[in-house]
Amino acid sequence: MLKNRVRSFASLIICLIIVCSLISGCGGDTGKTGQDSSKDVSNTSDPGKTWILKYDYYSIENSEPSIIDKWYFDEVAARSDGRIEIEYYWAGALRKTGEHYGAVRDGLSELSFLNYGYYSSELPVSRGVEWKWRPGLESPDGLNKAINRLYDETEVWQQEYENANMKVLYMSNWGAEACLFKEPIMSIDQLKGLKARTYGIEGDVMKALGAIPLAIANNETYTSIESGVIDCVTSFGLRTAAGMRLHEQAKHVVDIGSGVQGPSAVVINLDLWNEFPQDIRDIFMEVREELIDYKWAEIMNNTVVEAVTMMIKDGAQFHEWPEEVVAEAAAIAVPMQEEMWINDMVSMRIMTEKECKDFLAKLDQYAAEFAEGAQVKSFSEVYKEITK
Repeated sequence: MLKNRVRSFASLIICLIIVCSLISGCGGDTGKTGQDSSKDVSNTSDPGKTWILKYDYYSIENSEPSIIDKWYFDEVAARSDGRIEIEYYWAGALRKTGEHYGAVRDGLSELSFLNYGYYSSELPVSRGVEWKWRPGLESPDGLNKAINRLYDETEVWQQEYENANMKVLYMSNWGAEACLFKEPIMSIDQLKGLKARTYGIEGDVMKALGAIPLAIANNETYTSIESGVIDCVTSFGLRTAAGMRLHEQAKHVVDIGSGVQGPSAVVINLDLWNEFPQDIRDIFMEVREELIDYKWAEIMNNTVVEAVTMMIKDGAQFHEWPEEVVAEAAAIAVPMQEEMWINDMVSMRIMTEKECKDFLAKLDQYAAEFAEGAQVKSFSEVYKEITK
């Protein structure tokens, strides 16, 4: 009798253990699935965690974008109370020119500056804000504000980065384009046959104007012009050119009136962005607003003054293309660029022709609005003020 009771009690205990295990197992699996599918990972981040982020940049530390980006990331780090730390890698120290897109996408580098011209096939929509001689886009800070607003409003443009596992922190550029020649080139006829360092859309434009475009990496430009591989330098910001001392080999700095050089994106790996708690994301966005609102223009103006002063001291000479030459170049370049971009968008089935034209109309509208309060001076204006 007693044995039977013991056996019954033991059987009951075993059954209870099995049932509880099954319930616990099913409940645990359901909770985990629900957490993975619906709960933002930022809510589970360790509040005391520190993120060490690598900023990977292909040009020199004292170029226009690097100075701007360093201010931005240093400010984010300072406001994060030590939770964000930045390691800087300049002049291709971590990745070579053209490798940064893949590095951020794959999480090999957390942060980088992507110049559209090096990623024509990966960033086709972005190319729709990079123009030479397009009327109304002459202001570096006006265009900078315009493209940031346009990006925030354009889903297909956002998808270009987000589908590649990137979050755009802000759009930027290099300021007014500087061209450096061994002799003063003051007409389109004089361009013909010159081997010009260039890349991206500028290569198409230079070819249309009669020059021979050569895609030379940023950090190989000095030795290329020194050795005679190229005759002149285009597609450069002035502070970058001065920092690389390109004016030692090509002392004639010419404002060809083509407008802003190299609109670009400053990006962070999207998986990493989604890992951040909301307060960290808020810091990035808060500093972004300050940068676009006023700090970008302040830094850019300082770089223009520094560059012109350095070059004058070293004996560089400054020139401007006459208005009629600028108009002649625009008549050749503007229709060609617009037709090429629209054809690419339509053939790739990214945007329709109407959508492309609406995109460009918004770009022109916003650039005109922001140009009214523009603060950044061209290097020609700064040169005249310094040498008056």
